[in-house]
Amino acid sequence: MTKAEYNLRVRSEVEILKQQYRNDSSAFLIWFLKNIFCLSEQESVDSVCDGPRDKGIDGIWVDENEEEIYIFQSEFSPNDDRDAGDTKIREFVGVSNWFADENKVNNLLASLINLELKEKLLNLKIHDKITRGYSVNYVYVTNKIFDINAKEFLNTTNIDAYDNNLVFDKFTYMVEADIANTPKTLNLSNSSAILYNSAKENSSIVLAIPVNQLLKLDGIQDHTLFSRNVRLWTGKTRVNKELANTIKDQKEHDRFFLYHNGVSITCSEFEFKQAENKIEISGYQVINGCQSLVSFYQNRNNLTDNMLVLTKIIKVEPQSPLIQKITKNANNQNAISPKDLKSNDRVQVSLQRNFFETFNNNVLYMIKRGENTIGYSDIIDIDYAGQLIMTFYFNEPYKTHLKTSFYGDSYENIFSRNMSCQKIYLAYIIHNKIIENIEKIENIPVRSYGLAKYTFLRIIKAIMEDDELGREIIENPNNFVTGTNIEVLKKAIQKLFDLVALDINGFISEYQQTVSLFDYKNLFKNKEFCDKMNINVLTSHKKSVVRHPEDSFKSIYETLDI
Repeated sequence: MTKAEYNLRVRSEVEILKQQYRNDSSAFLIWFLKNIFCLSEQESVDSVCDGPRDKGIDGIWVDENEEEIYIFQSEFSPNDDRDAGDTKIREFVGVSNWFADENKVNNLLASLINLELKEKLLNLKIHDKITRGYSVNYVYVTNKIFDINAKEFLNTTNIDAYDNNLVFDKFTYMVEADIANTPKTLNLSNSSAILYNSAKENSSIVLAIPVNQLLKLDGIQDHTLFSRNVRLWTGKTRVNKELANTIKDQKEHDRFFLYHNGVSITCSEFEFKQAENKIEISGYQVINGCQSLVSFYQNRNNLTDNMLVLTKIIKVEPQSPLIQKITKNANNQNAISPKDLKSNDRVQVSLQRNFFETFNNNVLYMIKRGENTIGYSDIIDIDYAGQLIMTFYFNEPYKTHLKTSFYGDSYENIFSRNMSCQKIYLAYIIHNKIIENIEKIENIPVRSYGLAKYTFLRIIKAIMEDDELGREIIENPNNFVTGTNIEVLKKAIQKLFDLVALDINGFISEYQQTVSLFDYKNLFKNKEFCDKMNINVLTSHKKSVVRHPEDSFKSIYETLDI
């Protein structure tokens, strides 16, 4: 990707976010948090608090695992790559005074700040966290380029600053996975190697390869190199940050080989040219080492020739079942998230197969990132399925942002033997119709907020559950989510949501009048608020049906099914 292509891509994506959330700088910060900090869109949106009287604090995010607080400020210029001086950065340095200790945080809370910032400080318990010793990091990001004044001043601060050049250097993105067939020749520092031949077609070799040679491999920036990895780049984790620090410390490069666990690569062919200190590989994929290679790529200006990494190269055909075993065992030696481990779970594999069979290969139930999505009319990934189930079948939309919890103690309840592909697809159809018609919700921030859409899904479910035909569809959706009935169902849901949106708008409008700050981000994570909205809108709809029986779900469906 060229810099010009990158600038166009960012600007178009920021424009989309701007239509959903706030202004240019806020939208750019959300984009940055998603793409560079690798937060979810929900976390990214929740972190932003930019607005009048924000004291120069555009966003706050807390890393609970590492006990770190991040304070953000962003600047998005109408023109990319303009010079950025030190003025705004100097102003941002002053923000650190508010977080020097717990007393300063109290002073910030007592000062003339906007209510959203105040609520965020209180909800995140910033005062308590600083008292407990959480560290505070300051991040400044812009689509301009730092001039000499900015660079000189930044060298005197502890600010983690990103200009457009640095963001571009660290930017990676997803495209469709493909096996890299173009041969690559990697130069070696020496000819030492361990050759192992388990079978004629499955030879392997272990080498010490300079890190900068591994960056010759195609597919690091767009992640296609890692499509067989059980996980992709996980962002600013403790391990990745420590790795980046080691890369930047050139005194450690000679010893890096001793520290690092190594990288595993499968390929269709390799040729070891020992006399020339070279190896040529083709048809390659990295099955273990995504975190390392992306870190190497992002910090490539700090690499030296004497930084070596243990590399295992295994010759195996791309479609061989042996690859799955190699991948599983290679990754079992390192920390993998619970979600990663569930990607090959019998329940998930069975659900994926049932989706294929039930919907004639038109719906992809995606249980692992990197799966080929070309040719499918609908795509439902495992996280999304968990969110749909939590909302539609457990009535807990306020927990849908806690995706990690889906794969812990609750996993067997969420993905139980009674959960079918038809039930998941029913919830998907309804949620998708809500998204398609979300402009019926008058409050713009609410209609752009992910958790709100799940709350509306729960409301539609409650109304259907109160209806004779609706209950039948929920209990046994098989005949309603396939064939010609599915189009009738979609139209019925759309018409029902058109009616329900009026009641939702009324509830939100009335609620706003009772509070000084309508903190929608936290409200849609609050069980009491979500339950209250659900009961209020359901009651309003039931009254409407008494006056207008044609507004019942059954009447709507049967009128369309003629």
